[in-house]
Amino acid sequence: MSFAASLSAMLLAGVFVVAAIAKLLDRAGTRETLAEFGVPARAAGPGAVALPLLELAIAVALVPSATAVGGAVAGLATLLVFTAAIAVTLARGVAPDCNCFGGLSRTAVGRGTLVRNALLAAIAAFAAAAGTEGAIAWIRDAVADDRGWVIAIVALAALVLGLAWFCWQLLRQNGRLLLRLDAQTSELGAGETYAPGLAVGEIAPAFARESLDGQPVSLEALLALGRPVALVFTDPDCGACQGPLEHAARVQRDGELTVAIVARGNAERLADRARELGLERVVHDADAALFGAYRFGGSPAAVVIGPDGRVAGTPVLGAPEVTELLGGEDAGPELVVRSYS
Repeated sequence: MSFAASLSAMLLAGVFVVAAIAKLLDRAGTRETLAEFGVPARAAGPGAVALPLLELAIAVALVPSATAVGGAVAGLATLLVFTAAIAVTLARGVAPDCNCFGGLSRTAVGRGTLVRNALLAAIAAFAAAAGTEGAIAWIRDAVADDRGWVIAIVALAALVLGLAWFCWQLLRQNGRLLLRLDAQTSELGAGETYAPGLAVGEIAPAFARESLDGQPVSLEALLALGRPVALVFTDPDCGACQGPLEHAARVQRDGELTVAIVARGNAERLADRARELGLERVVHDADAALFGAYRFGGSPAAVVIGPDGRVAGTPVLGAPEVTELLGGEDAGPELVVRSYS
């Protein structure tokens, strides 16, 4: 029983270590996932760090005899909370990316996620109930056994294979990011120097699209209101975009600055996010043509266009910069109107 319980503790510790490291390497994705599970935007950022640190603490606690049972109980409680959150989210008809193992496994939550969590919870419950002496006892017991060296070699081989798989997944993830960066760079053409957005004073490209609710949205109609127009460029899969989008929704409600959202990516997720925040004038840029026309290769980004139809200020790229352009957390849209009109 002691051998089996210690083996359970070792397996559980390995799962929590991999999950924690992967989340720390993909903090933006973890933040986005927490937001999709209903965590407020202000808490999602710190939570993207606190959650993997908690998982690392549980993994460490599972190793020595003195804290192994406590670590198993903490692991069980954490898994039960995860399972409950997933069940509630699925009951609401939402299936966000799990991000359970960071960028290594970006799949939507579903029944498979619940089954996996249930199995891990059963392992944690067994380790806690059996009074395990910790994962380190597994090594001790394996060496003491007649077949100990064979078991130890098998375990070491499994560990090496696991680390090799982990490193391979990280390389694939980084490779995808590099390919995407290369593709965006190649769109600029040979010899061009990249500057995000259009130049100040340049005539803003006209467009006429439909919003997510089927209403016509055009630059001409937005400018006809007689106020500066802020175009916020975003993506529903962009973790850093959540804060600026919430701020954009508040500025839209204040009514002193005309704000429109241009978003590429998944239309369904975009619609869900727009409903959640109460965003208006949201244009789905399915072919990324508007991103290209306004010379934005990433998100979040924003530009303010004056009533004369020209770019009224330096376009910005990045969450803090977009929030500041819209007036900052503490400044109202009136400040932006004075700055760009």
